[in-house]
Amino acid sequence: MKLRTIFQRSLWFIAVLMVSKSNAQVSLDCAVDEAPAYVITYDHFVTRLIDEQPDRKGRQVVIATADTSYFEETGGMLTMQARQRGEITYIPYRKQRWETSDAEYTYLSVGNIARVRMHPVTEKNLTPYALLSDKDPVRTIADYQCNWSEEDMAGIQTTQRCEAVFYGWVIPLYTRKMAQERDILLSEATDISQRCVKKESVYVPEDKPWKFSE
Repeated sequence: MKLRTIFQRSLWFIAVLMVSKSNAQVSLDCAVDEAPAYVITYDHFVTRLIDEQPDRKGRQVVIATADTSYFEETGGMLTMQARQRGEITYIPYRKQRWETSDAEYTYLSVGNIARVRMHPVTEKNLTPYALLSDKDPVRTIADYQCNWSEEDMAGIQTTQRCEAVFYGWVIPLYTRKMAQERDILLSEATDISQRCVKKESVYVPEDKPWKFSE
């Protein structure tokens, strides 16, 4: 009986070590022109707004630093004109979003659309990685824990989301929206790593036709 108890405790201790290791924060020694960051990769991203045929499909990357949260989505987009003609032809597209302390910048390559939305400046906790809450349910995505939530909109749409905080930015590691018994959005992080990134790689570009929006 004692041997069994010792064995169970050993397994528990190993499990704790594995979780601690997977969520370990590395102390990065970055160059002057670099910034410590979390780079989060989502290998699969799909939206289906009308029928089973995906409207968009591709990959996503999020880079979180103390100053900026950068989001990039690349893949194929099914245009409404192609759908109306009964064609399943995807055109390449790239969507980018930069969030800073006082604004959110969004750029879509299709149509060369660039929008800026200002928001109040808020103080951020610059801890590299943390949970949103110690009380809410927790799940593990790509070896990192995140707070799990589910929301049902009057039985019309169900949203599942798992979020964590990286350098003060709340970032979803898993998002799934379901309506009429099918997925209309699915995005899941597959790799999360700490690394140094060039500061200029997450700067908001000045060569876009930015227009302010509410």
